Amino acid sequence: MFSPLLHRLQDICLHAATPVSRRCVRMTPAALVEALPALGSVLYVPMLPHGASVWTMPRGLLAEAMQLAPLLQVHALVMASVIGVDGPREWIECLDRGGRACARLYLLPDTDYLAWDALLASGEPLADPSRRLRRARPASAQMLRFHRRRLAGLDVLGGETVTSASSLSTQLAGHIARAEALVWQPQADN
Repeated sequence: MFSPLLHRLQDICLHAATPVSRRCVRMTPAALVEALPALGSVLYVPMLPHGASVWTMPRGLLAEAMQLAPLLQVHALVMASVIGVDGPREWIECLDRGGRACARLYLLPDTDYLAWDALLASGEPLADPSRRLRRARPASAQMLRFHRRRLAGLDVLGGETVTSASSLSTQLAGHIARAEALVWQPQADN
């Protein structure tokens, strides 16, 4: 009887929890596009665009789909982690020049942990990120595997939907999506 309410309460409490660790690094869109394919499967959560924001596309980069365009606005990455009722959770807030979150990348059990650490180690450390963060609302959540290709002298960022994720990654992605108040529909195996 109270099971759905209990699960929602756990999600709300976890979402409201203060991250126990934050670290901020400067990151260019080109460096991010180069590093993303090595991560393997991640939960990608683009943020709703801010009405006053005007995007300037970085020179030499394109996104295959509009949902990936926020990653081309990255100026800094903030690594955050928290320990909640379902264990540790780690994610990267992608910030634009104004300090607004434009996307989030969540670490999943299927993610390459060494590539995740290498991504964060490749940036130039920045000061305390808590003053830089400006709230943004998530638009959607999707398990993706990024890829990069060259096209007419441009680096093109693409992403393919992960259809064969482990059950643990799928379950964790569902918990995260519900905590973000997003509808979650895992992809069926092919």
